[in-house]
Amino acid sequence: IRIFGNGPGKAPKAVSSFQLTRQTDRRDVKIEWSKVNNAQGYNIIWGISPDKMYNSWLIYNDTEHLLKSLDIDKTYYFTIESFNESGTSKRSKIIELK
Repeated sequence: IRIFGNGPGKAPKAVSSFQLTRQTDRRDVKIEWSKVNNAQGYNIIWGISPDKMYNSWLIYNDTEHLLKSLDIDKTYYFTIESFNESGTSKRSKIIELK
């Protein structure tokens, strides 16, 4: 039997210090953020417009990720949220990556 819902306790706090660095190969971006206490993992959410952020990566046990799937000449938008068994945090401020 699987039961859905939130566990007891508090959802983690929002991620701070969210940073993006486009690499020499412009298809790649290094994504870094500060660790959030009580977070089980993180959702990196991104897309081609602040209102079209349809892509995401689920990350456990890390505070960085090398995303290697961008177009070289497009602008992208990124945000991140932390999560645990009790819920998800607020999303970080959206960052534009040119």
